[in-house]
Amino acid sequence: MSARGPERQVSDKELLECFEDVEKPFVTTSDIATRVGLSKTRIRQRLQSMGPDVRIERHKVGNAVVYWLPDENSGSN
Repeated sequence: MSARGPERQVSDKELLECFEDVEKPFVTTSDIATRVGLSKTRIRQRLQSMGPDVRIERHKVGNAVVYWLPDENSGSN
């Protein structure tokens, strides 16, 4: 059994950048975990607790949940 240290600090901005880094229209918690080094559980919690300025859509596909940013988050007003 390996000892785990504290998870690294990741900003909301870093999490949202993962949506742009993948070459598909959605991300999974595994996609983000690979990029930022947080657990899938912690990523799910963070995505669900984003502030009111960020809207993240989600949909369950089989046993997985996919997440995407609707166009309204693109910064166009």
